[in-house]
Amino acid sequence: MKSIRFRTQLMLSFWIVVIMALCIPAFYIYQTLEKDIYKEANAHAFTQLDFIHWLLKEKPDFVKNQAPARFERLDQWCKKVGKQLNYRITVVAAGGRVIADSDVAYDKIKSMDNHAGREEIISARKYGKASSIRYSITLERKLIYAAKNINLANAPSGVLRVAIPLSTVESRLGYFSRQFWGILLVIFIISTLLSLFLARRLEKPILDIIEAATTIGEGNYEKQLDIETGVEFSQLSAGINEMSTKIQQTVQQIIEQKQELEAVLEGMVEGVMLLDKHGKIKATNEALTWIAKCVPSCVGRRPMEVFLNPEIAEACNQILKGKDAIKQKVEIDNKTIYEVNLVKIPEGGAVVVFHDISELVRLEKVRQDFVANVSHELRTPLTSIKGYAETLQDKKFRASDQSETFVKTIVKNADQMSNIVNDLLELTKLQQQQREMTRLSAIDAAACFSSAWETCIPMSNEKKISIDNRLPEALPVMGDKNSLIQVFCNLLDNAIAHSPPDTAISVSAETTTEAVTFKIIDEGSGIPQQHQGRIFERFYRVDKERSRASGGTGLGLSICKNAVTGMGGKLWVKSPPDGQSKGSAFYFSLNRMAS
Repeated sequence: MKSIRFRTQLMLSFWIVVIMALCIPAFYIYQTLEKDIYKEANAHAFTQLDFIHWLLKEKPDFVKNQAPARFERLDQWCKKVGKQLNYRITVVAAGGRVIADSDVAYDKIKSMDNHAGREEIISARKYGKASSIRYSITLERKLIYAAKNINLANAPSGVLRVAIPLSTVESRLGYFSRQFWGILLVIFIISTLLSLFLARRLEKPILDIIEAATTIGEGNYEKQLDIETGVEFSQLSAGINEMSTKIQQTVQQIIEQKQELEAVLEGMVEGVMLLDKHGKIKATNEALTWIAKCVPSCVGRRPMEVFLNPEIAEACNQILKGKDAIKQKVEIDNKTIYEVNLVKIPEGGAVVVFHDISELVRLEKVRQDFVANVSHELRTPLTSIKGYAETLQDKKFRASDQSETFVKTIVKNADQMSNIVNDLLELTKLQQQQREMTRLSAIDAAACFSSAWETCIPMSNEKKISIDNRLPEALPVMGDKNSLIQVFCNLLDNAIAHSPPDTAISVSAETTTEAVTFKIIDEGSGIPQQHQGRIFERFYRVDKERSRASGGTGLGLSICKNAVTGMGGKLWVKSPPDGQSKGSAFYFSLNRMAS
């Protein structure tokens, strides 16, 4: 049925309905009419039989003559009456022998078959009157036979039978049948033409709907239907138009949500990986591709193929087997630590998120080191202060000449602790200002350096260290005045502390269109390469004993780094400087004042 067009199906349906609606009632009417006609013909036959019976009773007495003569006379009478009425009249004796027949010559009557076994004869003898319809071999046509018992005084006893041709009845039925089938054919032709017209009329909106549905299915949601054929088709077209509009809105919404989701995923620092129910990578964002270093793509591969890490592969397998969520730390490339979160998708599969916690781990280690360093830095002077103070509790010792030396040592260690606390407070202040994004202003870097150098002159004079100031008279930069003076002070103090006597410290600046880079070079012992990456950490010392002996707190360079960073610059070191075999060069950059 799928290969048959709707119009053909509709026409076939019309034909079936017409045939069922016309032929069944017509067959019933025809059968009823045929039955009524035969019933009427049968009644007419009995009427004619009774009429002939009455004529027979009114005729001369046939029994007075000898048997052959009376039978011949009776046969002549039957032929005379049968000719007038155009019926066949037969008289059958009691034994079934035919003694008279209007349609058979008298001399041939004797050769006729015995009629005792005829249906109408048997029934007439039994019920007095009967009829039947059959084909007559003698007359070679179909007749209706009506028979009646006769027992008259003027005629032989037996059965009187009248045979009436059915040609009239059959002609009536034939005429009616031809008329009926003719009318039925006309009705069928008209209904076929009407069904063809209606099918075409109904098929057109359906074809329009199919075309519109196909167009919508291909993604063209602008297609609109305008069908006015019937209320149902109008409602259907309106429904399809509304459906098309809603589909367009839904698709647009899905596209927007997909683009938003893709933007969110691509904008995430965390790597996101989607697994299907078979454990293969279905989708990734750019961060995950960078983490896994997939070339050209991770899609279609398994996690083990991408990361070569059994911990990740095992966690993925556990999620796919039914576990709801897993969180674990994984180290990749022996340098990067990720917190991996795996969550099961109800429909099958999993979402895996890689969060880089390397910096957090590093900061945690820095915090632990900081606590340990602070404890260590404070424990040494505290131990010294406690020991000397306990000694001074002895009155005899206080009276000795060494007591003043102990007091000076206590004061020195107390000053060291005070310096550590002050530097910690200054470092905390700088970090707080950096978080609060302190507003910078235009300042003169040369003037800030002069102020810092004045503070460091007593220490430089003590070691006979000179300064080679190559800064211009005015050097405007964007920054904070106090912070910049602190940076110069700490860097100069660090250079003086690590420089041998009778040496020089060089200070210069290089100006570009956007920034000013300051350089402070000393002639000290320098900083080994393995320490240069950590000297800006809090309490980190290259030579711990020498640093403590010089009175340093181990926070100076950390303060400088935070101060420079807070002013939007960078701080770095190079040891030895270019063109020298020893010494160190500290660089830091600040933005120039906008012109």
